[in-house]
Amino acid sequence: MLGTLDRYIGRSILLTSLLVLMTLVALASIFAFISELDDVGKGSYTVAAAAQYVFLTIPGKAYLLFAPAVLLGSLLGLGALASNSELTVMRAAGISGGRIIRAVVITGVGLMLLIALVGETIMPKAEQIAEELRLTALEERLSVKGTRGLWLKSADRFVNIGTVLPDFTLLDVSVHRFKDNALQMTMSAARARLQNNDWLLEEIVITMLTDSNVTTERVDSMTWESFVRRNSVTSSVEDDQKAIPELVSADVLKSISVSPESLSASNLYDQVRYLKDNQLDSRRIELAFWVKIASPLSTLVMLMLSLPFVFASQRSGGAGQKIFIGIMLGIVYVLLNRLLTQLALANGLSPALSALLPLLCFLIVAIIGIKRTT
Repeated sequence: MLGTLDRYIGRSILLTSLLVLMTLVALASIFAFISELDDVGKGSYTVAAAAQYVFLTIPGKAYLLFAPAVLLGSLLGLGALASNSELTVMRAAGISGGRIIRAVVITGVGLMLLIALVGETIMPKAEQIAEELRLTALEERLSVKGTRGLWLKSADRFVNIGTVLPDFTLLDVSVHRFKDNALQMTMSAARARLQNNDWLLEEIVITMLTDSNVTTERVDSMTWESFVRRNSVTSSVEDDQKAIPELVSADVLKSISVSPESLSASNLYDQVRYLKDNQLDSRRIELAFWVKIASPLSTLVMLMLSLPFVFASQRSGGAGQKIFIGIMLGIVYVLLNRLLTQLALANGLSPALSALLPLLCFLIVAIIGIKRTT
């Protein structure tokens, strides 16, 4: 059970952290909305659609800004307790520094679980809906994302894609072609890869339907162009000479596919397993997976990092100084994290090491600082 001290310190950190987070998210959303105004007027993309898009990306912004916000909030919240001599009174009453640290860690664990829940549930769905809304408005084409995957229209064919991987590999692809409101052909492929400006379909099952019978054909692999020409309903010379409509363009996939950082850890883990099973490069997805694991842990580390500054200046230092310290620490953490991330991809470093090393460095600094100030 949480004691009175745990609740009091936790409330001080929580209130200031949420206030800082709301301020940062509001500023980021305003700048994002201003940026989206450049696309207003294209297709059916209106100001209302831009506002809805920005609103749906708020959980993602909150997730990315959570750790810096907690750092600033902790510096301000605990700093207020120090400025009011409340920490001094606690120490004089026999409460050890370790007991205060324990209260901060308990609060950090709660915040860590909260942001992990947001990153696993709310953020991925909101990001997918936001990107789909924006694409549909800008492209003015059939594009419906739901529980059964992504639906697109390619000429007179209706295409369903179960999963779009970050490298634009498509999983569980099915194509349906109609003539006179009657289904003429269906095709399903386990996956499709973009090669030489054409899609290579793999593990294909083609079903042709006529008034008299149904025929099924299985093919190991085939390009999209070959499939369209072989299975054209008209099968005429004129049809063969027509430009082949794309299965789906890479530009569309870039617009609708959510970045790996916006996916849940469980989805990233499934993608890593798929890529490894098929002997494909999985480093980028592995890195995103470990970053996803490290992000909630950074909340706890940021809280611990604020403690040395609070203990060292229980009576001195105003809010402006603490805000400056928090901003600088946040900038250093973000830069170090990004630097190691890029080095991991460029030089073949371990994704787990590159994602966790900044946390370990800041944790060591926090522990050394706490020991020197308590």
